[in-house]
Amino acid sequence: MKISTRLSLAFSLIASTIFIVFGVSVYWFASNHRISEFRERLHERVLITEKIYLEKESFSKSEFDLIKKQFSNTLPNETEEVIEIQKGQQLGFKQNYPQLIADNFRLKDTYFFEYETIQGLSKQFKIKGKEYVIIVAAVDETGLKNLLFLKNRIMLLIGIGIPLLLIGSFVITKKALAPLTQKITRANEIGISSLHQRLTVINSEDEIGKLAIAFNNLLDRLEDSFEAQKAFISNASHEIKNPLTAIMGEAEVAASKTRTPAEYMESLNHILTEAETLNTTVTNLLQLSKITANEDGVQFEKLEFIAFLKEVKTSFDFVTPGNKIVVDIKGANTSIMIWGNKSLLKAAIFNMLDNACKFSSNGVVYISLSASKNQLMIEIADHGIGISKTDITKIKAPFYRGNNTVQIKGSGIGLSLTDKIISLHQGTLHIQSELGEGTAVEIRLPLFSS
Repeated sequence: MKISTRLSLAFSLIASTIFIVFGVSVYWFASNHRISEFRERLHERVLITEKIYLEKESFSKSEFDLIKKQFSNTLPNETEEVIEIQKGQQLGFKQNYPQLIADNFRLKDTYFFEYETIQGLSKQFKIKGKEYVIIVAAVDETGLKNLLFLKNRIMLLIGIGIPLLLIGSFVITKKALAPLTQKITRANEIGISSLHQRLTVINSEDEIGKLAIAFNNLLDRLEDSFEAQKAFISNASHEIKNPLTAIMGEAEVAASKTRTPAEYMESLNHILTEAETLNTTVTNLLQLSKITANEDGVQFEKLEFIAFLKEVKTSFDFVTPGNKIVVDIKGANTSIMIWGNKSLLKAAIFNMLDNACKFSSNGVVYISLSASKNQLMIEIADHGIGISKTDITKIKAPFYRGNNTVQIKGSGIGLSLTDKIISLHQGTLHIQSELGEGTAVEIRLPLFSS
């Protein structure tokens, strides 16, 4: 069932219920008011009857004439009875009252009764040592007619009003949800080739406008992701294809004719260099893909960072002998503990050390540690070629390489991978650099808290 249908039915049900309850309440109050008002008139008739039949000697002629005049203004179908109550004798009635009602005339001092369309009131009086009961009964014809008229009008209004409410609710709901329907149609038209299109926002303050804004923001993120994915695939293909082409070309040249052992060795060295570049690129791509696809599945452990850093330095010395890395841990606590994934953090720091050495022509690279109450700070600084202000804002993007790094081998993935790894560890990576002056990379990681 559509939302518009559910809303229309719900609105109609609630409004109809209120309509019916209101009509029934009006009828109930009107009915009670009629009964109450008629009781007062019956009570007045009882008192006048008592004066006419039991106290006429106590009034002057003029007073009695006034009372008679009042007595003559009878109610519709009015009957009056004045009966003396005698012990041991049944009351003699002129009218036929139901037995249950007749029994109460003697038992109750004042008794209001009703049967069929007749309403009446009985009241006991004690005059000159004798007890009497006066019964006045009548039909409230005007009140009943008015009540019947009101009932018919209420039923008519309910009979007409509920269908009108149902029709009106469907019209109003459809009109109110029309912008949403239009946006659904528009959203269904947006595909891969038209991700640049957006939903129209008419009123940014209502719910539909906010939904359109949220959907447009989602499209912005999807478009950015899609473009980044296309660029990633294009760059990855390029970075993988180049070393493969070089390997194939070098192998073809070497195999084209018989060469000296020195020439074969030179070709093999070229092939090995390109293969190492290809291996680094593929490894970094696989790591980046694994982290992106399975962030929740990465296993963490408690690491003693200084011992871990020494282990990374030893591995880097084996891969890059002759480096000039200087590690300053004098000002750091010897028991700095962090919570992280050992292999990923090793890859991140390894990449930063490799960049520092590579872009400073294997110059001196400084690693310094410091720790605050809840953060570890690692700074890796070199005096290499530096990064321009234009490039530094884009340098973390996969495969992006600065204009001054064209002649230096690299895939442009290392920094992007490192940034992803540090973010995964709830840390930050900040780069400061000046062209020709060098680069300082600051990594901040949260300390382990038990």
